[in-house]
Amino acid sequence: MPFVDVKEMGSKLLESITREYEKKTQKSKALYDEAKGLFPGGVQHNIRFFPPYPFYVNRAKAQHLYDIDGNRYVDFWMGHMALILGHSPRPVVEALQKQVGNGTHFGVVNEQQVELGRKAVELIPCAEMIRFCCSGTEATMYTTRLARGFTRRRVVLKVEGGWHGGNPALHRAVTSPYDRPESLGILDGETMYTKSIQLNDLVGARKAIHECSSDLAMVLVEPLMGSGCIPSEVDFLKGLREETEKVGALLVFDEVITGFRLSLGGGQQFYGVKPDLCTLGKILGGGLHMGAVCGRRDIMSLADPTKKVPKNEKVWMGGGTYSGNPLAMVAGLATLNTLSEGKDDIYPRIDGLTEKARKGIDEIFDKEGIPTLTTGKSSLLVTHFLKKPGLAVRNAGEKARNTDTELQFLYYLSMMVSHNVFFLPEHTGAISTAHTSADIDTVLEATELFANRLKASL
Repeated sequence: MPFVDVKEMGSKLLESITREYEKKTQKSKALYDEAKGLFPGGVQHNIRFFPPYPFYVNRAKAQHLYDIDGNRYVDFWMGHMALILGHSPRPVVEALQKQVGNGTHFGVVNEQQVELGRKAVELIPCAEMIRFCCSGTEATMYTTRLARGFTRRRVVLKVEGGWHGGNPALHRAVTSPYDRPESLGILDGETMYTKSIQLNDLVGARKAIHECSSDLAMVLVEPLMGSGCIPSEVDFLKGLREETEKVGALLVFDEVITGFRLSLGGGQQFYGVKPDLCTLGKILGGGLHMGAVCGRRDIMSLADPTKKVPKNEKVWMGGGTYSGNPLAMVAGLATLNTLSEGKDDIYPRIDGLTEKARKGIDEIFDKEGIPTLTTGKSSLLVTHFLKKPGLAVRNAGEKARNTDTELQFLYYLSMMVSHNVFFLPEHTGAISTAHTSADIDTVLEATELFANRLKASL
């Protein structure tokens, strides 16, 4: 089928699909109108807003979300990609029910921390020691502090487009245009030692590494970039490993998304590249708040409060009031045990379902002359609408130049309306063990309907 310009077609559909969405979510609309007066933007996390307003969920089970208007959605957002076992999986629910009766928060060390720590160190290749905290933002903040403290250097190289939480030192080159400040309230001095490189551009990365080699503390990269669901290439990661070793800098993987997702041992096991440090979160918490830093013993030991050295020879890592919370510990342990015991069946199955979706979506759009590229690895995916056939999406710069995010939004909103399929617009989708082949068929049916409506609106 010849390539067609879908931009004009998409604009014709938006108004009618929005009306359909509003018709089926009237209670959510009323609640959102109230929420706008209570919370900035009516939400607790910026990305949870999508126009005209988000629907409100009051229950979730397995692969489904249930909203206050009585709609049941097949969920492919899965709690920010955290719920690899689906919503309220039995092992996690049973562990939490047992723990609640024994205490929800201790504020002191507990046996559950040791059990989860032991399991995480067993599974993650780079992990010789681990420290829990309460979020991915905290984990990347502490990792930056560790890297600078260990190397006694200042510069951080991060990948353009990479999101590593809200801490100021890493809140640079996150959204396009990447050369502008990301937020009010972040001082120039807080990001003056943070520089960016392009994902999968090893030549450019080598140049940047050697330009600041004597002051380079770490190179920070997601094995799969969450923004755009863009996989790293193995040669790129291997090249970063080689170059950081040459200049004495640390290689750090942000595995908040990819930990236990690309494989049981995370992105580092999937790619066969071992970093010096990594951050974890999401899946590690089993549906509860969680972050963690893990890695080499000699680096992690800088956070040891029992060392009898001056405080300026230690790295302060607090972790937060709820770090090591027993509910998060037992939920995380139940999740990791389930993944470990079933790894030979779980990962091939969910990866296969996701590949079926990625391949099927692109085939449907290609048949209609609509150029798309559904990216991802393992059980992660997102569909990009290309401005021209054959364009690449290997990094954030190419994503910004080569894709149409307005059409992508319309596609995901259309699936919510027509087939109750939920992908958070413009964000990575995730498959869980609760999803079935029939759920993927529903996605493909919704995709075909959208492609047909798009063509019909021409």
